[in-house]
Amino acid sequence: VHHTMKDKETSSIKATSQTARPYPSTPRPTSQTPKMGPRFFPPNTLPQDEESMEEQYSFLPDPPSSPASPPDTPTPTHREICVPNPQNDLSVFQEFKVVQSNETSADNAVPSDLNSSIHAPGNAMVDQPMGAPTSPPLPTRAQTAEEDSILAHLALAEANRSILSQNGVNHRTVLPQFTPTPIGGFPHVHMAHSAQIFDHLDNKVLLAWFQVEHPKFLVRVFDHSAKDIAEKTAIIAERIRASIATIADYVHQETPPIRVSPPQPQGGRGSKEFPIGFLVHKVPEETRNLIVNQRIWSAPDITFEALPFNCSQPPALLFCLSGFTTSDTDLVRKAVADVWSHEDHRHEIDDIFSQCGFQDDELVYKATRDLIKSIRVELLDFKITGSLSVPHFNIFATSPTNDAKTWTTLRGFLHLLEYPTGLEGCGTATALFPCQLCHSLAHPRGLCPFPLVPQWNGPKINNRSTTSSARQSGRSRGGRPGRNT
Repeated sequence: VHHTMKDKETSSIKATSQTARPYPSTPRPTSQTPKMGPRFFPPNTLPQDEESMEEQYSFLPDPPSSPASPPDTPTPTHREICVPNPQNDLSVFQEFKVVQSNETSADNAVPSDLNSSIHAPGNAMVDQPMGAPTSPPLPTRAQTAEEDSILAHLALAEANRSILSQNGVNHRTVLPQFTPTPIGGFPHVHMAHSAQIFDHLDNKVLLAWFQVEHPKFLVRVFDHSAKDIAEKTAIIAERIRASIATIADYVHQETPPIRVSPPQPQGGRGSKEFPIGFLVHKVPEETRNLIVNQRIWSAPDITFEALPFNCSQPPALLFCLSGFTTSDTDLVRKAVADVWSHEDHRHEIDDIFSQCGFQDDELVYKATRDLIKSIRVELLDFKITGSLSVPHFNIFATSPTNDAKTWTTLRGFLHLLEYPTGLEGCGTATALFPCQLCHSLAHPRGLCPFPLVPQWNGPKINNRSTTSSARQSGRSRGGRPGRNT
């Protein structure tokens, strides 16, 4: 009897507790805002002894089918938890935040068995959508280098897409009045020395150009001889300025007036030699970089080459060889390399490099090896009467030093050597053929490669009426630009 009364008393206490404080899952009137989470239900509301009893009945297992329970003992039954349908009010979800932390928050600082119950406010089984299984926390691990690299690139993905979707300042297809840069770039204009554009310039003018502040650069006009430039200085300077202003307006929209300073010959107008370079200044730096990087600018009224205001690298063209009976550039290259590698010639080259500041003998030997490895040969397909081929070969090499005196001495020594072969004759240095169209020393006008550039707007091979140009073009007509090896 005492046991029966005690069970009834326990049931009475549970009923009283449920009446005074219903479960969070109990349906509420629709006029009230649902309140969930530990902020509305402090964990320590019920006394400890009541929490223990609540835990016992909440997790009590199903009764066995046999033996049967005593008549006076109440049998626990399953209780269906009624969950109210979620409302379409977005305000319910505004306060829901996912916070990942390994530490316990201040609201859950006090542990409680009620908090772990399925009826506890804010329990994951109530807050999560129906049907979503409860997943245990994943173990943390250190990221690998490959994963870090992938994440770093993904973090910059939007910036990269933005960059690639825009044209840079060097985008060169927007100016239709100029010939676009061909695949592989424009042909190179070879000079006699790095400062050739300053040749025959008056010393006072050269000093004044030195004193002009950067950004500045030099311009050499195509298809104009030094005498033409002396007679038409103002016209040529204005055409240069107008073309550069067009490019500058494309880059900056509004630019200050650009200045073009013409050359003046040493000794005045009575001089026999005239300079051919113009100085461009008062130009924005971005415009200067764009013009110098593209180098060749060809429009219907004027074509010019832009050069930086410096002499950083010696020219690659050394000399031209003739006397071979073959057009095989590989055979000619081997003949040149064999002559330079000969013991006596190699020692002479070492002595020349030893005088330009190399620290030890090993660096001198390396400079000679690099020079020989850099040999490049270009075929000039000359034709004479009857379309007979008389091949010439331009010899190029990369200088291992920027010292002007060393390079001049080396070129003079190599120019005097003979370059024999076993069956194809012996090559010797011959005079270079300056081009009146592009001013390069690597070919005559009739073999100039620029008129063959796609969409070329500049001068053509046969559009000059001077007698000297006609004779030069006639001597080399029918030829093709040289091949490189």
